[in-house]
Amino acid sequence: MRKFIISDLHGNGNVYNSIMSYLENINKEEDVTLYINGDLIDRGPDSAQMLLDVIEKSKTGPFKIVYLAGNHELLMYDSIGDWIKTNKYDPFDNWHENGGWVTDYNLQEILDNKGKLYDIYEYISNLKIYHKFKEKVCDKQIVLVHAACPSTIKDECDIRIKDKNEEIVSSLFARNIPNYFPFRTRIGNDKYFSIIGHTPNKNDYGFEYNDKENILNIDGGSSNYVSGYFDQDHVPLVEVKDNELEILTFNNNNSIIFGNYLRNGLVIPMKEDELNTRRSYLNKNIKIKRLVKDENNMVLYEDDFK
Repeated sequence: MRKFIISDLHGNGNVYNSIMSYLENINKEEDVTLYINGDLIDRGPDSAQMLLDVIEKSKTGPFKIVYLAGNHELLMYDSIGDWIKTNKYDPFDNWHENGGWVTDYNLQEILDNKGKLYDIYEYISNLKIYHKFKEKVCDKQIVLVHAACPSTIKDECDIRIKDKNEEIVSSLFARNIPNYFPFRTRIGNDKYFSIIGHTPNKNDYGFEYNDKENILNIDGGSSNYVSGYFDQDHVPLVEVKDNELEILTFNNNNSIIFGNYLRNGLVIPMKEDELNTRRSYLNKNIKIKRLVKDENNMVLYEDDFK
């Protein structure tokens, strides 16, 4: 079983389709599990379509998907939950103001009744907060969590969005920024190697490795890209292996532009022949949709302006 991780795609359909087709091709030879580390949705134009596609693929395949919660999934859960309970719609709540309006608008276009929205709400409510791997990196077991490693980690996570406690909020919102109110700044856990997202990095590889705290941040800034900062086009796909991580950097042109290993605390570039082997699994027929800005800085697909 090969295990892969993505994080913070934020409705970036180009990269989502590229990575999904890449994993489908690998799955023809070896069984694949994809771990989605939260913030699949919001800001990007394909948020709703990607969410519905993941829900369907979670049930039918072609490979196994483990979808973990991010802060945007929590915001969505709170917003839809309020609407279901009160039947009052608030277009200015935290979810909509943080890019959720795109997801909400497209869901309303696609779905034709409140019952279907309730099914999505139920699915989101059961997303877990972290996943503990048996594999190790740098002599520490790997924990996948959206923003900050919880203080207590079990072999099987029993915390879901619907449990609504302080540990959930911290795990999904915390940032390692001084005086970042109201969440703690401690991101890692000394006992584990934490793979996180949440805070975009601007490295060309799309990831940042903190060897002092045993943290790998794989938020390559897709939320920035779909907001019009088209130079931040680096989305890492991480493969988990024992004592090693393999990190491929995808972009919005259905390309793998970098390959690296994290081994023995060192980032080691992949050799060109190894990188070309990975590229051979790309689907060359993926249709790329180009994002552009209009005069009002609205970001849409190029065809939508015609």
